[in-house]
Amino acid sequence: MSSVVLSNLTFEAKSGDQLEEVSLGLMSPKMVAICSDNAGTVLALEQLLMDQGKIIEGSAQINGEDITKYKRHPERVVASFDQTVLKGKTVEKAIARALKHVKGALDVTQTLQMLLPLGIKYDEKVATLSAAQQQELRIIILLALRRPVVFLSDGLDQLSEESRQTIGNLVKDYAKKTNSVVIFTSSDVSTMMRFADTIYYFSSDRLTSARDLGMNDGVDCTVTVTGTGLPIDVAIKLGAHMLGEAQNQTRFLYTGNIQALLPLLEQSTITDVRIEDSSVEDELMAY
Repeated sequence: MSSVVLSNLTFEAKSGDQLEEVSLGLMSPKMVAICSDNAGTVLALEQLLMDQGKIIEGSAQINGEDITKYKRHPERVVASFDQTVLKGKTVEKAIARALKHVKGALDVTQTLQMLLPLGIKYDEKVATLSAAQQQELRIIILLALRRPVVFLSDGLDQLSEESRQTIGNLVKDYAKKTNSVVIFTSSDVSTMMRFADTIYYFSSDRLTSARDLGMNDGVDCTVTVTGTGLPIDVAIKLGAHMLGEAQNQTRFLYTGNIQALLPLLEQSTITDVRIEDSSVEDELMAY
């Protein structure tokens, strides 16, 4: 089993970003999404795991050991997408260089097998790959390192919808098969909900809440209702989180199957309903 445990942690990253009084426990196999209104929060968490900064208060453990045990070689337990680079003229050579001398990593042949669903060939020149294909290759190499903790950052955001689905499922399968913790973030709420087992919500540098998605049966959406007569109490019981109310208008985040909500929106006094994908800002207001 792999784990990351932070206990009342206050941390100042090398970048100047911070985590303040954060306590959480991530246990494998799991994909964990970080939902934050500040990109610095995600960077601070990554730099904590890569030993790039200073712990001011509290403690951090990886796999039951204080993080200082890995001070000289954090790459033995943590693989970082942002530190995964492509060096080599061809795909095969780039993979070989990235995995060279990495104990426990997949071999080149095994890694190339992971590329088959993506249509990237071993003899293609890295320079001729599109930006999205290079992103895909970096993620595959990241997984091939086979570290117990993987920091994917926002690596899924630059992919097409089809590729994001393929890669996301591959990463999720990787976490289960290797009993690993994969940490990622996204500017797209549906991406986090689709692939994460748990979402941790941060407001600036503080953890505000955590949400288990194990029983989730839909994707969050933001609903704006114009008119009167919406039975708000019933909507809340069905999964609505109120975001704001004004004269003749109600706005809320809805979790769950939208079909269950539709009968409430058929009041004759409701003149307009707008249903949109939830944003990170709306998620943080609700959670």
